[in-house]
Amino acid sequence: MPRKRRADSSNWTAKLDEQQVQEALDDALVDAYGDYEQHSGLLTMIEEQLRFPFQARVLGDVVTVVGMEWPEDDEFGLNLVCERSGQRHRIEARSVDLLPPLPDGHLYLAAYLEWKRYL
Repeated sequence: MPRKRRADSSNWTAKLDEQQVQEALDDALVDAYGDYEQHSGLLTMIEEQLRFPFQARVLGDVVTVVGMEWPEDDEFGLNLVCERSGQRHRIEARSVDLLPPLPDGHLYLAAYLEWKRYL
């Protein structure tokens, strides 16, 4: 059953087709039971499908997202590795606003963000 998206969302996911995001979510969660398996399934799909590098905005600055990391301190988190001015930073995925053109696999990242809203 599709989840209702928040009407006040103003980030890049608000412009996506809800049905496509739901299909990516369903694809990533097939045979996953419980929050831990669902989280693992989503991050595995992101790792396999999302194509790096791509451009994004973090706190108003344009950055290049060069990879991802499974965080150690947030059991259901996801960090994106962002590069700016030659320095790399780990940023929680919810704080990263993707810029067009969206990279291949972006729907799985959107599916993770949608899933995380309901934890």
